[in-house]
Parts: sequence; C-alpha cells; structure tokens
Amino acid sequence: MGNHMHQGALSARGIGAVVAVLILVFSSVPVFAEGPGWVYNVTVTNIVDTAAGAIDVRVTPDLTSCVSQSGYGPHYASVYPSHPAINRIKATLLTAFLSGMPVSLYFSDNTCTVAEVILGSN
Repeated sequence: MGNHMHQGALSARGIGAVVAVLILVFSSVPVFAEGPGWVYNVTVTNIVDTAAGAIDVRVTPDLTSCVSQSGYGPHYASVYPSHPAINRIKATLLTAFLSGMPVSLYFSDNTCTVAEVILGSN
C-alpha cells in the first residue's frame, strides 16, 4: 500500500510538471490570429509613418503574420493612406503609446489592415 500511495504522489507531481511546462510554452507564443477580426487589449510599442503615407503600428503581444506597408515586416499592422480616418486613428494610437493604455484593433483582412481602433480595455 505504501508503494501505491508513493506512485500516486509521483503521478500528481508529474502532472503538475507537465502543466507548468505547458503554461510556459503557451505563454511565450503569440496569442493572436491576425484578421479579419479584432485583436483585443494590446499595447502599442512602435508607430511608423511610412514614405507611402501609411501608418504602421507594432503591438505587444507580437503579431506574427502581417503584410505591413513599406516592408516593416510581419509584426506591424498598417493603416493605409486612403483610410478616411487615418488622422484620427493615428491620434488614438499615439495616445495609447504615450499613456500605455491598451487598444483593440479591427483588421479588415488577413494582412492586418487596420480599419478601427478602440482606446482602453475591452
């Protein structure tokens, strides 16, 4: 009977170890599937004004599969210069960057084209 209880304790420890490893693995993986749709409660870490007139924005946790304007790479979402609210979106992104407030971004497609921005947590 002593061995049975000891084996059960090892099993519980083993399960705990597996759970701990899974938590570490999944906490280091980006949690967002890019567009179309919302990415909620992210923090703005970079804002780029591109030569083409677009805005690129990098957030944390990282995006991973965007097609950004002017070649900034897969971590940057873009607001195109033709967007009718580009100046208001930039003001919201800048406010979020300076204040550290989270934003939510709505991507209109799978390349991370920003269509809408919400300032504050959802």
